[in-house]
Amino acid sequence: MLDFTRRALLDQAQHSGLLAPEVRLSLPAARAERPPCPAGWDISTEDLSRLLRLHVVARCADGRTPAQDYLLRGALSADVLVVLRGVQPGQALADADVELQHRDVSVLPDAVSSLAAVAELVPRASLRPGQVLQQRLLQPQLLVRRGEAVRIVANRDGIEVQASGEALDSGARGATVKVRNANSGRVIAARVIEAGVVEPAELPAR
Repeated sequence: MLDFTRRALLDQAQHSGLLAPEVRLSLPAARAERPPCPAGWDISTEDLSRLLRLHVVARCADGRTPAQDYLLRGALSADVLVVLRGVQPGQALADADVELQHRDVSVLPDAVSSLAAVAELVPRASLRPGQVLQQRLLQPQLLVRRGEAVRIVANRDGIEVQASGEALDSGARGATVKVRNANSGRVIAARVIEAGVVEPAELPAR
């Protein structure tokens, strides 16, 4: 049972991108030995996100032996990014801002092990030294800001037309914003495709 739960937790951690995950499990309360089950036990976990109270159920394949319920206590550690110096809201993260450290992340399910996993995300609020980097602390980076000049690019049937415009909204990659064409004054809905560049939202996404 412990081996099954440990493997499930390690698989989940690796799937989420955590590096070098380690799992520790304990059974807080003493339990009587499980009854025999010649047909074999089927082990399942109810919710792997609650490491401090992991509910595990063992069911005998014969369908007659009563199911056995267990409450485990788990701990998860991994190599995760830790902030080395203060980072301001909206400031792009650089390699020099963080380093990998092995930390307990039992209550940090969205801890991050690689800057590549949070590309084009920036802090929602100030990050302080020693803080473990988490997905919830980040948001998409704005590539277009309200009031700034943008380039409108329209590509139809291999023919590309460009125009200058002014962003009337702010937006991250893929966001739809209002843009005023500098030549015609017409306001269109445009999709952000890169920093300072948009395309008409009516066109298929690239």
